[in-house]
Formats: sequence, C-alpha cells, structure tokens
Amino acid sequence: MRIIGGRFRGHRLAPPPRRGVRPTADPLREALFNILGDRVRARPFVDLCAGTGAVGLEALSRGAEPVLLVERARAALRTIEANLRRLGLDPRSPAVRVVRADAAIWLAGPEPARYRGAVVFLDPPYGDPSAPRLAAAVFRSGLLGSDGLLVVEHRAGEVPPAPEPLWSRTYGDAALTAYGPQPSGD
Repeated sequence: MRIIGGRFRGHRLAPPPRRGVRPTADPLREALFNILGDRVRARPFVDLCAGTGAVGLEALSRGAEPVLLVERARAALRTIEANLRRLGLDPRSPAVRVVRADAAIWLAGPEPARYRGAVVFLDPPYGDPSAPRLAAAVFRSGLLGSDGLLVVEHRAGEVPPAPEPLWSRTYGDAALTAYGPQPSGD
C-alpha cells in the first residue's frame, strides 16, 4: 500500500494489522480520488471505520483539511499511528486527528458539527449488517451539511446502504456509491 497522489505521493504505508482487515486497495483509492478531484481540497474529510487510515491519509495528501480518522480497533489504531509516523505527521496536529470510537457512537455525539460539509468515506466490513444504519447515522448527524458528500465502499452486487445515490461505480469485487445530503425528514 502506498499514497497514490499529492504531497505524500509514493510513500509506503504499513500493512493491515491482522487478518480480517481489508484496506481499500490502491487502484480503488486512485479511482475514488480521480472521481472526487478537487472536491476534497481545503475541506474536511472524515474516514469512518478507517482501518489503516489509507483513504483519509490519501485525502490529506491531496489537500483535504482537517482530516479525521475514526476507528475502534486498537490494532488498527496502531497501524494508523505507524502510517502517520511514516509520513512525518503528528496525530495531535490540527491537520489530521485520530479518534478511537465506534463510528455509530461518534456520529451520535456533538463532534460531527465540527466537520460539517465534509466528504465522508464509510468503509465498514463487507456484508456488515450495520452498514445501512451507519449511512443513516451520517445523514442524521448533520455531518454533510448542505454540500457534503458520503461515499460508501461495499461489495459489488450488494444493495447500497441508502436510497437515491448520486453515482455508483464497480471495480472488480468492490463498489463505491456516493450520496449527497438528504432532505430533512427522510
């Protein structure tokens, strides 16, 4: 794994901490950021279920700021910290922040308001039955504001976790589906 583009381009990242962690593959991250283009520059980026942190760190490399990495597993958090060190970043800097929390609990708290209008990347384990609830929690949290974007990575062929996507793309066994802010009352 490596950073694909931006100021950290070419930096290698630490491997996943254990079996069962499925980092977003380099080609899929490249496709995601080709689609997003400058939309990430100078705006908040939230990586929920961050795993190795590769997607959030790619966003930081491409100009997103601040970047928040939310992960609950201790082993994954150690990998994120190792990746921050590899890039020469301090996990307490204003540019990137790491939070140990369950994504659903974090979304229900007061902190999402600090990242309103963010591009949010949600990558729960494939087939996780909580994925639709997590997507709904993103919409309820107000995190997207009026101009944010939610991108969900899921297994190709699975029903996306929310209605009416803006776009959906399939890349081998994986798919990316994007949603804009939902109207009030949905």
